[in-house]
Amino acid sequence: MASPGSPGPVPSGAAPAALVGIGGSAGALDGYERFFTAMPAGSGLAFIVVPHLDPAGAGVMPELLARCTPLPVLEIIDGQEVQADHVYVLPPGHTVVVMQGILLLTPDPQAYKPIDQFFQSLAADQGGRAVGVVLSGMGTDGSQGVQAIKEHLGLVLVQDPASAQYPSMPHSAVATGTADRVLPAEELAAELYAHVTRTRALRQQDAFPDSGRASAALQKILLHVRARTGQDFSPYKQSTLVRRIDRRMKSQQIQELGHYARYLGEHPAEVDALFRDFLINVTSFFRDPQAFEVLGTQLRAYLHEHADLDAFRVWVTGCSTGEEAYSLAILLTEVLDGFAGERHVQVQVFATDLDQEAIDVARLGVYSPQGVAGVSPARLERFFTPLPGGFQVRSELREMIVFARHNVFGDPPFTRLDLLSCRNLLIYFGAELQKQILPLFHYALKPGGLLFLGPSETLGPSRDLFGSVDNRWKLYRRGHDRGGGPPLGYLNSAPPAPERLSPPRPGRLRGESLAGQPKVPSMIQHLLVSEWAPPAVAVDAQGNVVYVSGRTGAYLELPVGMPNNNVVDMALPALRYELDSALGVAVSSGQEVRPPNLTVEVCGVPRSIELIVRPLHLPEHAQPLFLIVFQDRGAAADPGTARSVLPEYGERTAELERELATAREYLRATIEEMEVSLEERKSTNEELQTANEELQSSNEELMTSKEELQSLNEELITINSEHQVIITDLQQANDDMKNLLDSLGIATVFLGNDLRIKRFTPGITQVINLRPVDLGRPLTDLASNLRYGDLAGDIGRVLQTLTPLEVSVQTLEGRWFLMRISPYRTFDNVIDGVVVVFTDIAPLKRLEQDLREALLYSEAIVNTLSDPLLVLDHNLRVVTHNQALLGLLHLGSGDVQGERLYDLGDGQFDQPELVGRLRDLGLGTGSLSDFMLDMDLPGVGHRAIKFNARQLLGQDGTTTLLLLWGEDVTPILEQVAEAGAAAIHGEGPEV
Repeated sequence: MASPGSPGPVPSGAAPAALVGIGGSAGALDGYERFFTAMPAGSGLAFIVVPHLDPAGAGVMPELLARCTPLPVLEIIDGQEVQADHVYVLPPGHTVVVMQGILLLTPDPQAYKPIDQFFQSLAADQGGRAVGVVLSGMGTDGSQGVQAIKEHLGLVLVQDPASAQYPSMPHSAVATGTADRVLPAEELAAELYAHVTRTRALRQQDAFPDSGRASAALQKILLHVRARTGQDFSPYKQSTLVRRIDRRMKSQQIQELGHYARYLGEHPAEVDALFRDFLINVTSFFRDPQAFEVLGTQLRAYLHEHADLDAFRVWVTGCSTGEEAYSLAILLTEVLDGFAGERHVQVQVFATDLDQEAIDVARLGVYSPQGVAGVSPARLERFFTPLPGGFQVRSELREMIVFARHNVFGDPPFTRLDLLSCRNLLIYFGAELQKQILPLFHYALKPGGLLFLGPSETLGPSRDLFGSVDNRWKLYRRGHDRGGGPPLGYLNSAPPAPERLSPPRPGRLRGESLAGQPKVPSMIQHLLVSEWAPPAVAVDAQGNVVYVSGRTGAYLELPVGMPNNNVVDMALPALRYELDSALGVAVSSGQEVRPPNLTVEVCGVPRSIELIVRPLHLPEHAQPLFLIVFQDRGAAADPGTARSVLPEYGERTAELERELATAREYLRATIEEMEVSLEERKSTNEELQTANEELQSSNEELMTSKEELQSLNEELITINSEHQVIITDLQQANDDMKNLLDSLGIATVFLGNDLRIKRFTPGITQVINLRPVDLGRPLTDLASNLRYGDLAGDIGRVLQTLTPLEVSVQTLEGRWFLMRISPYRTFDNVIDGVVVVFTDIAPLKRLEQDLREALLYSEAIVNTLSDPLLVLDHNLRVVTHNQALLGLLHLGSGDVQGERLYDLGDGQFDQPELVGRLRDLGLGTGSLSDFMLDMDLPGVGHRAIKFNARQLLGQDGTTTLLLLWGEDVTPILEQVAEAGAAAIHGEGPEV
């Protein structure tokens, strides 16, 4: 019975609700069987199975899968239209793609990644209706395909590697980060069925019911995302928001948008999952290779036009895990190599994305073998370092790129760019947001700079800002106009901070007390600190700034390069040495330090600055902090005036001497620290060299082990293929044997040496009461229907003598069987039990009874005759006779049966003429009629016997027996003789 809400049966020939591509190894049948066994009927799905098959092997997958599912299982035919509730299996030696719902086959004896190829065509053809399922298998096939399905908003399901026979393919697919569910195979089937049949699709009218305005539920969803991540996705396209929210709702089995909004409020992890779905980090190296070829040509022309260019600046927006940024860095390196050292241009690539996890992966620059599939072998060798299980981008390439978390439509842009790459990002933005972004890109680019968009993106209303370079691959150039500032309103378009999104508490406004009055003390304290307190910073023992009070810009500034939070590095040169020394003394002594006043130029005017470093011991901080105060003591005296007024060894000289002594002390300490650091570095270098040698040795051992494992893996694959063939043959032989035994109807039971039941045919129930649960039980524990008490003894004797035994047995119902007990011999001639066969001989018994009755009946008839009668075979041996013959010859039955005719009656039948005529009669060339034979019979005397004979023909018309019967004509002859004698003497009539 169908569950509530489940659809009814899909009519035959109906279009499928979704196309499900299933990839895995043909040797891991367990995953396929569990998936299809758990898949309910009537889902309306179409399943295309693409296994790794031996091209030379026979395709038995359809027959194997047909045992696991009630759905029709068909081998794919070229040009076959996909129908709902059907399973299609790839034949060996082919690859398959789908186009407009039609399966297209291509012969390919050595197919390279057939699953990836099919998944990519499935994603392009079906879009959001595509489902990719990766089951147990070896290698990395399928990983690129699931990324394509994810990019087209399809569903990706992966078998849990812990439940897979071969976890390599599931591991690789999970590593791409695109899997919607990672579960055992049977749970994947239930998840897929629920996803397709039990959750209706979210419609755009549900999310935007009123003239395109977001519904209250959708606003709550976006608010949850913004509150947790700080990112506002409301400017995204409506269709994009609806599709991605719909995917998450289906994954959680939620049908109402309002329910999902409440679910987000209760489950922060789901907010993170929705955020990642909004981003969809799908990218690859050199995506659209022709586009990169066109870009390379334009980059060469650009560098020729800008001969004075020292630095080439690139901004890659939405960089995801970094493949596109590294692709551009590789391309620029190759373009610069074309100048043969004539140009020295520094390449600076800024790659940004919202997803911090993706940025972390990009910075590391480590990719799996399938992740670098788009990189040519030459580039792979030059720009990548092989690692166990993958490749890492070389350090010289990674140093060109700065990866950072950045919001394109909220954070300030990078400027003075030569190239801006924004591929497949604008397609997710709404029209209003695109109107803001493209002018911003125009502002960020140099005059003549290049804009590189995705193949599905356009400039829209901003096309007048850029000139077209290549329309097909969306490469544009900014005009040479001077331009202006960033678009108005852009800098204020950043979303509010997360803490500002939560509503104020009821009954209390910010900045007010419970009584509704302003907090006067706090305002006064803030005013005093900001206006009258000297600038100060709180630092830890290493000099890292923890807190800043007041305006410290006159004494501290950000250093050039990467952001640095150390107060010594940020200090002005006039303060740096004294600040470092004072901080060091304060850290070591734990006392306040006040070095002599220093002269520092503030806004071009020399000022006398007192530096104070004071330790702070705060209970809430486990580590001590230090407060650095910059106290302005007024204008510094003019050095020239000081020399004219002060004596020779005046205050200025003493100050210079103090500074010189401090500098010497600082220099001495620095030299000591450098010597210690140098020694440590030497020691560290030696350790690193030793470790490097060990790593190289380990790497060589790993490479050797890898080669050995690859060779072993190939051998195992070959053996596995051979075993699959053997298993298939054995299964076929087993099926043939089972069908043969069942069709013969012969009751057979196989027993071990311990008389335990190993197997039996259904007919055995007529003889012994056996059921499937009796397998493994001793035969002696079961009741039989035989009137035969020594079955176990006969079996034991056969096992001892190894001589087969045949005996007729009868059941309690009266049925007769021929029981044959034979030893069970294995292939290597080992006795492993017995085979007991019961052949039904009831018809033979009935026939035997009928023959016996017929024989008695015929004997009774023959014995009623008074004349002697014999039946002879072709050798004239007696086959049968009657009692008259025995009485005639005064012999017993044993003296006649089987004897030759001419040996009977003391040779009285040994007449050559009689024997000769009988033989001719047997050959069909003579006859025997009224043959007179004089015989001297015991107790009777001389008698005249007349014999006649005829052939007894069989059904085939050949002579088989001779019937010989005699008639005693002695009385007739005597009457004739008497009559003749009387006639001679005249006493009677004339004869």
